[in-house]
Amino acid sequence: MLKKIVLLLLLFWGQQYCFAQFSRATLQATGLTCALCSKAIHQALERLPFVQKVSAQIKESSFEVLAKPGESIDPAAIRAAVEEAGFFIGALYLTRATDAPLLVSNTNTKEGNNYFMVVGTVKNGGVQTFQVLHEHFLTDKAFSKLSNSSLGAQLKQQPTLIEGLPVFYLKSQ
Repeated sequence: MLKKIVLLLLLFWGQQYCFAQFSRATLQATGLTCALCSKAIHQALERLPFVQKVSAQIKESSFEVLAKPGESIDPAAIRAAVEEAGFFIGALYLTRATDAPLLVSNTNTKEGNNYFMVVGTVKNGGVQTFQVLHEHFLTDKAFSKLSNSSLGAQLKQQPTLIEGLPVFYLKSQ
């Protein structure tokens, strides 16, 4: 009986942990002019339910977001928090948990309330970091450059929603 309970607990923990795949995000914010701007974004990110810690690099206008154990980074929530603070995301990078399964190119992977698909080659082994390729996660200049590339043409043909959930296209870094 004890073995069954332990097995059930391990199974339950495994199901909870399977969504904790992106454990860190690094974002470049745009529109910041002073330390108070940075503080506004910092506070908005700290209020997100999955966030354990936010670190700001004021000179670079960048922020590192660490997820709570068992939680996963949600790009849409990060975007909403930054925009609610009055700013925009110029770049967003997501890093996989070290013990997370590796992502495979051109395969939709559902994690939490999002789908992710890596376009191009995936760096295998070690820590996997990806840039989010989406209009709201790139500067206007970077999005224009992407849109006019062969990768941009490929992305325009891909779905933006699967089962009503957003699809985030990622490029391995």
